[in-house]
Amino acid sequence: MDVMGIQSSMSRSLPITANFIFKLHASALLAPNAGVTLYPVMDGLYAATPNQATIFEFLRAVFVEVANEFNQAADPLHRFIIRAALAYGPVIHGTAVPANASNPFQSAAGTAYKNAILLGIPMVQAHQAERNAPPFGLFVHESARAFSPVGTNPLHHVWWKWVNPNNAQIWNTLRGNLQTYYQWVKQRPNLLLYDADRIIVHEGLVEQYFA
Repeated sequence: MDVMGIQSSMSRSLPITANFIFKLHASALLAPNAGVTLYPVMDGLYAATPNQATIFEFLRAVFVEVANEFNQAADPLHRFIIRAALAYGPVIHGTAVPANASNPFQSAAGTAYKNAILLGIPMVQAHQAERNAPPFGLFVHESARAFSPVGTNPLHHVWWKWVNPNNAQIWNTLRGNLQTYYQWVKQRPNLLLYDADRIIVHEGLVEQYFA
């Protein structure tokens, strides 16, 4: 999960972009994350858990929190968009690597450094698949459509929608605000350093995802 268009945003204003990034990380910490291991990476994060329901609860909470931020921002320049991708498969957590694997890992600082590392093919798959995610949406990589944890079913669609009866009002408000936002963006591609072709693609994804 990460903030969309971070390179363009940071090229325009570091303080505003830093605000976006830290709001995303704060939202991840506020979300129910028992059983979820978080790995922050500058403008985004990886979240790993062996439990399907747990990852959905976490993702839904983060999307809702950031959607509220988007809905409440009056200035379009102060609005930011997130997206995510989900992949399934084995990973190696830094916590699983013994401290005696290397001398530097045996200090407190070395242990903390080691524990902040996540490795695995699903990381690559999620990173590459994220480009296909709609604004404020989640793309499901084929690994999560073909396989799933024991006792659960693989997902059957390329997109997972976080809307439910409890957050439907936020979802519907966000849909309208995103439509307005992209109308505003289309008039300022050069000012925002936002490729005009990608604007059209993202606007179309919003229409389909929130339909």
